[in-house]
Amino acid sequence: MAPEAREAAPGKPGHFGTAKRSSISAPPGQTLRRSLLFATAGRYIVTAAGLISTVILARLLTPSAFGISVLGTAILAIAEAIRELGSIAYLVQQKDLTLAKVRTVFSISLTVTLVIATLLIAVSEPLAGLFDEPGLSQYLRIIALSYAIAPFAHPIYALLSRDMAFATLAGIDILTTMANSAAAIYLVRLGFGYLGIAWAAVISNAVWTLAGFCVRRDFSIYRPSLSEWRSVLSFGAYGSATALLYKASESFFYLILGGLLDARAVALCQRAVMLSQFPERVILAGVGAVALPAFSEHARGEKDLKAAYLAAIEHITAIQWPALILLGIFAGPLVSALLGPQWSDVVSITRIFAVAFAFNFPTGLNYPIQVAVGAIKQTVALAIIQTVISLATLAFAAQFGLVAVALSACITTPINVALSVRLVRKHIPFQLRELARAVWRSAVISGLSAVGPLAIAVGIDGRAVLPVTLLASAAFSAGIGWIFGLWLVSHPLFEELSRARAFGFGISGLKRSVSHLPLRSP
Repeated sequence: MAPEAREAAPGKPGHFGTAKRSSISAPPGQTLRRSLLFATAGRYIVTAAGLISTVILARLLTPSAFGISVLGTAILAIAEAIRELGSIAYLVQQKDLTLAKVRTVFSISLTVTLVIATLLIAVSEPLAGLFDEPGLSQYLRIIALSYAIAPFAHPIYALLSRDMAFATLAGIDILTTMANSAAAIYLVRLGFGYLGIAWAAVISNAVWTLAGFCVRRDFSIYRPSLSEWRSVLSFGAYGSATALLYKASESFFYLILGGLLDARAVALCQRAVMLSQFPERVILAGVGAVALPAFSEHARGEKDLKAAYLAAIEHITAIQWPALILLGIFAGPLVSALLGPQWSDVVSITRIFAVAFAFNFPTGLNYPIQVAVGAIKQTVALAIIQTVISLATLAFAAQFGLVAVALSACITTPINVALSVRLVRKHIPFQLRELARAVWRSAVISGLSAVGPLAIAVGIDGRAVLPVTLLASAAFSAGIGWIFGLWLVSHPLFEELSRARAFGFGISGLKRSVSHLPLRSP
């Protein structure tokens, strides 16, 4: 059960109560591993449901129709970033969290949400005219309702994340995703078209909020209060500005494509980005979910953040790089199996984006660690520089088509990652050779995992093979090479796999060692 809030005792500082824990608590490393396990398992199930939904919707909607929903989602993402004034990250990062702070975050978030939702409805027609997509207007009006529901779910999400209650969060996320996928498919088949995706977002946000109320039956957090507005806004202003800039960069990526090209180009590019970010956002989703709470806990306990950061990178690259190589080799069969023949133009740009995102390995860690060490103000300047670089390059490249857009990512991604790592090094100093030591094993493992898939790709020599059969064979051969590589270079993940195998067979030795963690202190 999620922790309950309690009022401060008279005459004493008010602290937001935490759930009662067992008198015999798990070791910190074991708690972190369990959090990663639940977060990752939940994300895998969520992704599997989303993938099935994607496959079905790709066959029910044309790229042009789907492109309208992408444009609407991009506009909504900017609105979401503005709402960071009432910051979820603020609640997770606070060393001394009080009930007054939680209420203030909710009150500010709700106020901002109502203003922005009203504005979304008001500008829906002009925006539809700007992109010459009449259907975008109705899509935005529906999605504004989804946006208005979210403030009631955000405090619950933040408090559960702060308490590392990832089993509960995983359960709610799975339920919500199932509702979203089922609603979207049903409504699209019923004739709602791309508007079915918008209504599904409304339904899923309502489901998440109701589920959150069920697991955390403390409605006192929703009592209006602005008593801590200075503290919240001083953090939230920087957090909102940073989030807004990053979301603007991501959203304007598609909005610029929609303005310079068309909705079909937007849809094709979105699918290519989705596939090439699959390893980062899916396979490593558990790390992303746990990063801010874990780094914040390390910072509050004055533990060694450098060791945690480099160890996380060592684990991330050992998974992300081999997956991207496999994606690049077999992008054709993967697009055919998942999206269908009408999306064949996605293949070439997916391969290029996969190369670009190989440089993106520390991105999911850099912002959480900057927040954890109190460097939230400095992230704004970084976000401005990165956004200017990305959008200026995109605006130039888009004039030459989607391939040029994908190639431009191979330039902007390494530059932006280097700038972000530079800021991290200011607060947790480490040498570049230490970073190289953290990733060299992953490079060897990636090369060995690619041997089998390359041999299969050469062996078929253009012959027609069922995409599912080809992908299964490639994944199996890559897995063998990957495990061999882990063993050969003595990567910490090999020991983790040994522990998982021991757990599967019920070996009691699992409990003895908890040292090699994706996020650990020495």
